Amino acid sequence: MNGRLILLRHGQTHSNVARKLDTRPPGAELTDTGRNQAWNVGVELVEYCEAGGGSAGRLGAVVSSVALRAQQTALLAMTAFEQTAGLREREIDIDVELGLHEIYAGEHEMLSDDASHRSYAMAFRSWLHADPGALIPGGETYLQLMDRYRPVMENLALEHLSDGAKKDVLVVSHGAAIRTMAAHAASVDPDYAFAGYLGNCRFIVLEPDDRPFGEWKLVRWADLDHQI
Repeated sequence: MNGRLILLRHGQTHSNVARKLDTRPPGAELTDTGRNQAWNVGVELVEYCEAGGGSAGRLGAVVSSVALRAQQTALLAMTAFEQTAGLREREIDIDVELGLHEIYAGEHEMLSDDASHRSYAMAFRSWLHADPGALIPGGETYLQLMDRYRPVMENLALEHLSDGAKKDVLVVSHGAAIRTMAAHAASVDPDYAFAGYLGNCRFIVLEPDDRPFGEWKLVRWADLDHQI
């Protein structure tokens, strides 16, 4: 098993409950349900990263989006991870990285009506198909997302996962951004990526394996193991 990027969506937020398109940082906080989700996935990651007995196992780095919900998720998940694995409190550092926030909803920001959701979904499908002109008015294009998100992923892979390093890097980010970047990083079928919903505190796993972006291996999509 090679080095892996674990792309984790944040826990449930108050905006999620209200169906608001909340994409601009800092954004809403986690609900109690979201906090429980973050804690539970931290426990889950202990086994997934082969940690325990005072060792972090494969987990070599943790980074988070600047959004409040992502940072809260990362902190809660790593607190649970540390307690479950027998590590010291705050032994695992969490770095906040610019560029990992959600794809901006533009004029639909904080709206909750069905028409706004349909518009965002249509743009999302186009991003998966690498349509450079697709955007919500006032929002971002696919290329703007790539310009800010892809370098972070490539740098993390180079710094932590190159030359056969069997480590894991946890990236706490956002649903549409994660699915779009993972799809392009591993050349996943756009229709599969569009249909493959990523719930709160579920994750996608990629193995860069020193290959160029676009040729990375998809290991897991939400709760399904894959080799695509």
